[in-house]
Amino acid sequence: MRKRIICCLLAAVLGVGTLSGCGGGTKSSTPGTNAAGGTETSAGKKEGGENVVTFSMSEDVYTWDPMGQPVVPFYSIQLLIYDMLVRTDHAGNYEPGLATEWSVSDDGLDWTFKLRQGVKFHNGEDFNADCVKATLERGAFNNTLNMNFLWSDIESVEAADEYTAVVHCKKPIGDMLNQLTYMPMLPAKALAEQGEDLFKTSPGTGPWKFVSWDPGNEAVFVRNDDYWDWGSQKSNVDKIIYKPISEDTTRVSSMRTGEFDMISNIPPDQVDVLSGTDGVTVDSKPGTTISWMALQCGQGKPFADKNVRLALTHAIDRKLIVESILGSGSPAFWPVMEGVTGYDKDLESKYNQYDPELAKKLLKESSYKGEEIYFMAIDGKVPRTKEVLQAVMSMMTEAGFNVKLEIMEGATFVTKRSAGDYDIAFSNVFYNNGSPWRHMITHWLSDSCNTQLENPEITSLLTEARQTIDRSKQDELLKQAFTLMMEDGGRMCYFINLDTINAYSNKLSGVKLYNDTIIDLSRVMKN
Repeated sequence: MRKRIICCLLAAVLGVGTLSGCGGGTKSSTPGTNAAGGTETSAGKKEGGENVVTFSMSEDVYTWDPMGQPVVPFYSIQLLIYDMLVRTDHAGNYEPGLATEWSVSDDGLDWTFKLRQGVKFHNGEDFNADCVKATLERGAFNNTLNMNFLWSDIESVEAADEYTAVVHCKKPIGDMLNQLTYMPMLPAKALAEQGEDLFKTSPGTGPWKFVSWDPGNEAVFVRNDDYWDWGSQKSNVDKIIYKPISEDTTRVSSMRTGEFDMISNIPPDQVDVLSGTDGVTVDSKPGTTISWMALQCGQGKPFADKNVRLALTHAIDRKLIVESILGSGSPAFWPVMEGVTGYDKDLESKYNQYDPELAKKLLKESSYKGEEIYFMAIDGKVPRTKEVLQAVMSMMTEAGFNVKLEIMEGATFVTKRSAGDYDIAFSNVFYNNGSPWRHMITHWLSDSCNTQLENPEITSLLTEARQTIDRSKQDELLKQAFTLMMEDGGRMCYFINLDTINAYSNKLSGVKLYNDTIIDLSRVMKN
């Protein structure tokens, strides 16, 4: 059986084509360090023109609304154009942003934020408590927004005075500070006047101003010389250009030829190639991004049957895919990885282990009769996406599944997933700051993937954990919930813990690369 699966993997790889090189040869940095190194002093503009930094990730931005279910690149881009109330080092610690200090009431229901004075938006509007009120109440009360459910426990936001905002909660929000680290503050007056049109210009208070967006091609930003927090770290770069390139080989080739100053989502087999390229440094570290498959469990669907769900998870040899195709990362047998709240090494080892004979047995004992399984994905969610998914499809076929795989662009994928128009939807999620809540709220407390599978006991445990500010108690509740998820086999089949691999030009400094895939170019320098 193992030989047959290896043959399927090799056939998939050869069918798509590979590049030379293998893993190793990286330079690694710790989360939050200046990965690009160098002294952050201005080197001036390039002779005869602007000093431009161009970077590329594997996905396009398909909405500029921070509450519009943004993709991973948007979380890096929003650090350019926006500020948040709270900043994070992506390792579980928080520091002042637009809020200079904060406190929470004993019952956890009222959060008071003292705000920074003298800050202006790119459109000239002043930042104040009205902006906090408008931003958070929009998130909490506008149920047409994709990410509305993240803030549904807010009762109201009070502008106590011009620079004091008080957030009143219906229930305690145990992850309040973490959620605020990816909630950009918006200009209240412009938001009231322009509504959704505000995001055609996206005026923030950040160090870079939004200029233009050509979907599928590029987004352009220029330096905000009046940024309130430049200090001694003002960038000498005039313009930053983001170019989405889903094809791994194209992205890598463009980095080698100097078209890009930085790229992410590097296939592990290209690490040596890039490391050997003059003027290029590769940064690789274990990440906090997990790939998973949402399972459509509606009435009459194959995965409505628990045995079918469990058959899928036992049919996949995660270790073989990591070693034979990806060349990096680690198998994921649990909803979170080490370093994230709710992780338990001993519990993890009990679930989702590769057992093809058990997978066949479970499938034969299920209600599945060979119906076609529609498996959809976005290219670029993992390195060598096509090869990885073809290997998964081969393993599923060996177990007795009848699978149709379709790889598509992001906007179509999200639309189909939200409508429940799939059997398996392959995606990933990053856990920033050691918190699992973005994923738990988005995909478990809210069924944003429209899986149509409900487990009241899991919901109850997650709800209690979310309302618990005590981190150790929250950790135990999450472990209980995760155990039930694994025993039930859904809504998600967890797959691979991805390494974070980026490459950058040695001309850059002032860049921060985090293990949750976030790239902070807000203070980039280019010599």
